[in-house]
Amino acid sequence: MRQRYYFSTLDEIVEGQFTIRELGNRSVGATLLHGKPIVVLNFCPHAGAPICSGKITPKQILEASHELTLDPEHPVLRCPWHGWEFSLENGRTVFESRLRLAYLEFEINESSIFVWV
Repeated sequence: MRQRYYFSTLDEIVEGQFTIRELGNRSVGATLLHGKPIVVLNFCPHAGAPICSGKITPKQILEASHELTLDPEHPVLRCPWHGWEFSLENGRTVFESRLRLAYLEFEINESSIFVWV
């Protein structure tokens, strides 16, 4: 059965990196995406790595000219173990569309974030 846990205050969550907490028996990470919070299970669906300790980077796009460009409007989270990249917008990996991050339901009450795990 799911349970509601206090995670943090909103001002403890920053864009570009995850804040990680242990809630119950689960590790959970939260960050801001375009100024709005997102909360995910700290578990890579590829191999079980603590995904939230990976780097958030701009999405790389291979242009028709074979040049790589960076798209900072569409950040990805890079797994610290194998380098798999997951879109922070939809959780899907660029390598295997069946695998995705597990987003968690949360609510904001005044300036506090509560997460359902």
